Amino acid sequence: MRQLSLFEGRTLTAEQVPLDGAAGLSPGGAPAGQLDLFARRTLRLSLAAEAISAGELGEARRVLAELAALHPADADIRRQSERIAALEERLERARGSAAPAAALLEIARGLEPASGALASLHRVLLRRTAEALREAEGDDGRLEGQPPGYYWLAAGDAAEAHASLAAAAQARRSARTLFLLADAATSLGEPAARRLYLEALLRDPFDAALASARDEAVRGLPDVARYELEIEDEPAAWSAPVGIVTGVLPLPLGIALDEVSSGGAGAPGRAVAGRPGSSEEEALGRARRFVAALATASSREARRSGEAVIEARRAMKRLAPALFAAYMARGGAALQGG
Repeated sequence: MRQLSLFEGRTLTAEQVPLDGAAGLSPGGAPAGQLDLFARRTLRLSLAAEAISAGELGEARRVLAELAALHPADADIRRQSERIAALEERLERARGSAAPAAALLEIARGLEPASGALASLHRVLLRRTAEALREAEGDDGRLEGQPPGYYWLAAGDAAEAHASLAAAAQARRSARTLFLLADAATSLGEPAARRLYLEALLRDPFDAALASARDEAVRGLPDVARYELEIEDEPAAWSAPVGIVTGVLPLPLGIALDEVSSGGAGAPGRAVAGRPGSSEEEALGRARRFVAALATASSREARRSGEAVIEARRAMKRLAPALFAAYMARGGAALQGG
């Protein structure tokens, strides 16, 4: 008979088999204490799986140790018991280490790929990684270039991720933080998500977080720039204005374009950072100026003076003729609603 394993995708709950000594009768009419050995084994494996899913490895180890004692010839149970005991020991060492967040992340990665109870444990460990990182460095701390909110998001906790990333953005409005905050907002169905993506793209469209953005339309903007608008010179740099012109992103109302532009392109440690005149930096500068001109042309103040709109549109045409043509083809002033 094929044995049930904790490490498979199948997970049983304790309710599926009564506990030994439970009051009443089992579904088959026999007293609960007379469950056959296989049913008892299944029950205990189910209880161990629940404990593992909740990150309670001490309880899981205890249950598995009892099973191993009852079934000394069962190599599968012995293997599972030893693995959980080893994991528990590693977690204890991680909690007491000088860098607990990094140690916890290493353990979580050791579970990949995971299914069933171990997949749940993987998410628990990612949450603990986020908690340890925030405790050590705050919401704007970094582990492998990622803030705590990234690990909550990876664990599937979008609400906790959003709260942490919003706090991180108050401390430092980096492109990475804004991309992740927009991802969390997207997962929560918040309408402000695309405004956050817009600001992130204006700050650094070359940040690696764009490639994994949770909004598919935003993620595809560099391809729209390259293949639909035929912008060959650093198309990713043009993601923000392309997004606005095509209706994916709103107008930059409420975004301080001067402050965004002063940051330059590139996250700390990226090759482009601190290299004015690079092709990325130059293209991004032109894209930002296009957005500023587009915002001017769409503003109520400019529309009161036809000359101001004309000047803004001339600037847009000089900066990106193909994108300006797309702007005009889509109605130009119709973008004013954002």
